[in-house]
Amino acid sequence: MSMHPPDAPGVAYRVAQLGAFGVMLAGLFDLAVPRLMPHHEAFLQVAAGGAPEPTAALVLLMLHMLGVALAGVGVAGLALLSAWRRTGDRTSALAAAVIVGVVATTHAWAVHTAGSVLFLGPLASALFVTIGVGLLLRRRSHITNGKQRQTG
Repeated sequence: MSMHPPDAPGVAYRVAQLGAFGVMLAGLFDLAVPRLMPHHEAFLQVAAGGAPEPTAALVLLMLHMLGVALAGVGVAGLALLSAWRRTGDRTSALAAAVIVGVVATTHAWAVHTAGSVLFLGPLASALFVTIGVGLLLRRRSHITNGKQRQTG
């Protein structure tokens, strides 16, 4: 099912973009982490700098791999939102919300489980993209007297 995209990006579209952009930024942040953070060490139940080198290397490797995946999901979300703007295909916006929302929520849960307040970033991203797309998809196209009008 498709709908005609609005002429100018509205607030809902920008909010959805912000969510996808936030996931991309979270991925870039994870890629830039040079050593275990305090919440990693607390989760591993070791003192600061006390994690065995192989364990620290493995955690960082996994964190960097996560960063690549998150950055990719964020870029994909932005591309899907852009496709919706170009084509009016609602499934693109819905796919962006589902993919970015699920990944960001899972990321937030994992960060929270590790004991870091940084979970608020991915949680906000998940909320932004799902709320933004939800508001976009609430709009219905109506044909009235041969003219298309948008209702909110």
